Amino acid sequence: MGSGLVMILITAGLLFSLALGAVDLPFREIIEILSGGGSQAGQQIVLEARLPRACAAILVGCNLAVAGTLLQAVTRNPLADPGLIGVTAGAALAATIVLAVFPGAAILLPIAAFCGAMVAAVVVYVVSWRPGAGSSPMRMILAGVAVNAVLGAVIGVLMTAFADRIPAMMFWTSGSFNGRGWGHVSMLWPYTVGGLALALWLRPLLAVMELGDDSAVTMGVRVERTRLIAFAAAALLAGSAASVAGLVGFVGLVVPHLIRLLLGGNAGVIPVAAVAGGALLLWSDLLARLALAPAEIPVGVVTGLIGGPYFIYLLYRARWLR
Repeated sequence: MGSGLVMILITAGLLFSLALGAVDLPFREIIEILSGGGSQAGQQIVLEARLPRACAAILVGCNLAVAGTLLQAVTRNPLADPGLIGVTAGAALAATIVLAVFPGAAILLPIAAFCGAMVAAVVVYVVSWRPGAGSSPMRMILAGVAVNAVLGAVIGVLMTAFADRIPAMMFWTSGSFNGRGWGHVSMLWPYTVGGLALALWLRPLLAVMELGDDSAVTMGVRVERTRLIAFAAAALLAGSAASVAGLVGFVGLVVPHLIRLLLGGNAGVIPVAAVAGGALLLWSDLLARLALAPAEIPVGVVTGLIGGPYFIYLLYRARWLR
């Protein structure tokens, strides 16, 4: 039931994303174009503009949802998402530096954002590490909060110092798929495939770790190694997503929760969450394009409007916060 609904949502989202825009195309023509026919103008619109953008949205959504699922399992914190491990803040800082110091070098943004995300993730893990004891979910969370605070302060200083470039910085840090093409898709899909394969391999180990570190050790799980691999996989997934789309929040938080509700438990969450993340971001990008057309809303604003209220709901329901 749940997986079928998710497949319907992503299929419908893809069709509407290809059909709607500045020039609306009938679904019949979309099918013809995808089959190799259709007009030359229609092929240009669909195959060179809308389809790569839709594919990028699906891959980014998949990456963020799987990263969030891994982090919630590793930290045993239902409110964890990729922003928790400093990845988004690291990507934002690196992109802000490029936009401030090299405003004409937009081609450097994806590379800089990915490198910044990886450096931030490494810093969080190193800070959370304790000799002789390794890392722990609580120290990892606290380290992520601290690193996010420091990086956020540096971003604020840069925005103040380069006030004339704030619009470009704000648009990137709010997330967007505007102008994304097949080059971005080809850069992103290896991380998606590799990260998803790694997450599926880790799934039984993470299920055991939900019982607690001591119980997992007695059952033969190498807890610290598993936590490190899951953390690295989440960082790669979220970092590659940020390098293509900028900062898109709440996907990694909301999607795992919704899928657990649909499936009635944790079994099979990772593959369904991957598809659901793609569907959510596909529909969010469609809304971002059409809501105030011809102007375009940053897609991170749309996901924030969706995820923010749900986050408040989770905070309200979380027993440990009562």
